[in-house]
Amino acid sequence: MEKVRAVLVYGEEPNARTAAVIGLLSASGTLPSLHRSIPWSGKVYTRAKELEQASWGAEAVNTAVMRTVAAVSVGTAVAVTVTN
Repeated sequence: MEKVRAVLVYGEEPNARTAAVIGLLSASGTLPSLHRSIPWSGKVYTRAKELEQASWGAEAVNTAVMRTVAAVSVGTAVAVTVTN
């Protein structure tokens, strides 16, 4: 967490692992939930998005998350339609 905070809050350059972790946190939408450890701000958001877009792994996670959300939404719609 210290390395992530150093990159997002203090502007330090991340190593590959830290950049990937930040990219994954950003892509999954969980980064704001870490607000106690990392104060949430526009600067933090922007830096996290930069690392997310630079990380092919984070992009893959973002795509997978969006597909999962879509599948759950369709499943819910079908369940509601069938029960009515």
